[in-house]
Amino acid sequence: MLPIFWDVKNRHPTLGSKSIFISFSSSWFDRYFRWVQAKLFTFLGALLFSMSLSAQFPWTTAEVGVMGGQILDIYPNMPATSLQRCAFGAVRWGGDSPYRELYGYPEHGVILSFQDLGNPSTLGYGIGLQYQVRFEKYISKRFRWTTRINVGGIYATRPYHFIDNPENIIFGSPFSALISASTGARYKFRQLALSAHVSYWHSSNAHTVLPNVGMNTPMLMLGLERFFYIEDVFVVDTTHHPYSLPPQWGLIIRGGFGINEAGGTIRPTNGSKYNKRLLAIGASYRYKTIHRLSFTLEGYHDEAYDLWNETMQWSQDSPFLGASALMFMVGHEYLYGHFGLVIQAGVNLHNPTLDHLIGEVEQDNFSNRLKARVPGRFALRYYVNKDEYNLGSLYVQAAVKSNMGQADFLELGIGTIISGRQLDR
Repeated sequence: MLPIFWDVKNRHPTLGSKSIFISFSSSWFDRYFRWVQAKLFTFLGALLFSMSLSAQFPWTTAEVGVMGGQILDIYPNMPATSLQRCAFGAVRWGGDSPYRELYGYPEHGVILSFQDLGNPSTLGYGIGLQYQVRFEKYISKRFRWTTRINVGGIYATRPYHFIDNPENIIFGSPFSALISASTGARYKFRQLALSAHVSYWHSSNAHTVLPNVGMNTPMLMLGLERFFYIEDVFVVDTTHHPYSLPPQWGLIIRGGFGINEAGGTIRPTNGSKYNKRLLAIGASYRYKTIHRLSFTLEGYHDEAYDLWNETMQWSQDSPFLGASALMFMVGHEYLYGHFGLVIQAGVNLHNPTLDHLIGEVEQDNFSNRLKARVPGRFALRYYVNKDEYNLGSLYVQAAVKSNMGQADFLELGIGTIISGRQLDR
């Protein structure tokens, strides 16, 4: 039996007189998800067959496939894992239009994945749902080079529990963000295509719930696609791009609000959440239609740093500055319509509390020293108005701030990019 203790008042697992005892059969739980796994594999196999019977769908392509890889051992006492196996199904849509030509004729759609994480008794299974954008480059009539970017979430069936599953330091919460990217080639014959890609998958809950080592898995992916359009309609003229945008600089201004559970990667758990307030200013350079660079100077104040400084008696002369950080960030952004996918890295110019934590609390090793120096961010943006049509582009974003790739806090922000209008409507 699997016992679960739930504190009604504090809303987190604990032991005590105010706890409610709930139990259910772990063997029934495992049998149920094995049944779900079998049904999903059957569904994915039947999906392509059923779609081959009719082309009356709003989609341009449908795909099923499999992936395999090994979760990277990036933290002490990681649970042992075997081969991570995954089945997936995707549907995508597009069309031939000046708007899509502007962005290089990408397809976009959704991908559903079911993952055996390599240790069902500890990690359980993962069910992922992501939004996908796929860019293609024509090599020949039959061969294409493709790049895919997927953003969404994953549900872990057996997350960390301090009594029932303390070894799962990878997934500290049932739901986490799921990000993946792949590159490879596909070979088309008739209305079908075979594809092979190398892919990298990452999940994290942005340090909002501990533990949060996260899943990091390089994978080999094989897929079978079915097309629902005539190929000649989508032949791209690579010598003529009347809708390409000229390079342009812009001014970036952004404010943000962050939150995390204070502590290391795996401790404490069920603790309090602390706020961060961030301000950034800098420059952007849109050097191609779907590519933009950014250079920003960013500062934030961290309430968790306030707690550390008060407890450890650090930065007593300047408590506000001691609990603040200043960093210079360089980033790249993929653009498609109203959406942007941002990856940033930089250097900490001022972060005294993190320096104290690395030198006096954590292990003072090379990896941790890099964490104290190299901040990063992964962000998904939505542009309310696109800058190719306006002098200023307002956007909102959800991001994961990190230290050398390790999640630091979840960030929500609003900003603007001020630049010259490039196209008329």
